[in-house]
Amino acid sequence: MSFWALILTGCAADEISSDVVPQETLQISTSVENFEGEAITRTLIDGTAFENGDKIKLKIICPNSNSVELGESTYGASFDGFWLLKWNTDKWTTLTKDDGYDINGDYSPSASPDIYARYLAQPTMYVFTAQTWSEEQIFLTGNGIRVEQYSNVFHADQSKVENYKASDLMWGQTIMQTGSYNIHLSFKHVMSALKITIVDSDSNSPVVLNNPVMTIDGMPDIDQCEVVVGDYYAIKGKDVNSTAFGYKNKHQCTGKNENGVVIGVAQINSSNATTSAIDVSKKSTYMAYKVDNKTYRLIVPPCTLNDKATLWLRDGDKRYSLVLEQKEFKAGVLYNITMKLK
Repeated sequence: MSFWALILTGCAADEISSDVVPQETLQISTSVENFEGEAITRTLIDGTAFENGDKIKLKIICPNSNSVELGESTYGASFDGFWLLKWNTDKWTTLTKDDGYDINGDYSPSASPDIYARYLAQPTMYVFTAQTWSEEQIFLTGNGIRVEQYSNVFHADQSKVENYKASDLMWGQTIMQTGSYNIHLSFKHVMSALKITIVDSDSNSPVVLNNPVMTIDGMPDIDQCEVVVGDYYAIKGKDVNSTAFGYKNKHQCTGKNENGVVIGVAQINSSNATTSAIDVSKKSTYMAYKVDNKTYRLIVPPCTLNDKATLWLRDGDKRYSLVLEQKEFKAGVLYNITMKLK
């Protein structure tokens, strides 16, 4: 009997040790797809990954469930059920009050709700959708309701690196057939980009540039607008604190062909928020980010122009121009442009 007791004890011990302790915290990993047309990725101008302080907002939707599943709502801890994260060295961490955002709506800086404290194990399909954002926007509706939004904002003036990066909107979506502890989001560029390289048409007589500025005329006027990316599952969102100004209204799209695609810019009025298509007839001038005197970068919305755009290089009293033959700008594509000076 002692012998069999030892055998049974050994079996029980083996069963316990082979049953790995369940993972208790969520793991979120990310990657960044390259712009088509270049070998480097988005966030650092000359780097390959996200940079400290970059922010994403994560939306969780369980489209096949009629109940509010864990993760779908933050129960008032953030507007519209968003989980807000920032890149810190090598991982995504929650925002703290030191970041200076009034996330919970109490008129003072507050921390973002902790997605890592949630147990996402419900046996129903989960859709995780994330995108980069740069500004917290707070306003009152016509009914006096306070609304907070964590928006990516497009900047016509991209001469500052932070404006260039803010305009480079990134989006990723992962679908899991059940709640999961390990989520991977592959981010893609949903905007277009230009890389302009200055060369001398005559190598024996190089043009000397002192403090040049690069602009482009004839692009859509969306300065300071929130660019909206379609989410096929947005219509199924059911955060308990969602309003007519929220994610569902702005990001819902008519078909899967618009999922992960720029569908327009947000339109805010006194009663709700909607999305309108980018109007290419309203023209604006964009200013490029100067990498050096001979290299410039610029983020532009995906669109097809009615008329050709024109690049201008200004340096003191000198003026150089180049009319672009390119009228269509596709999402995720970087267009390499050479501007010859003489």
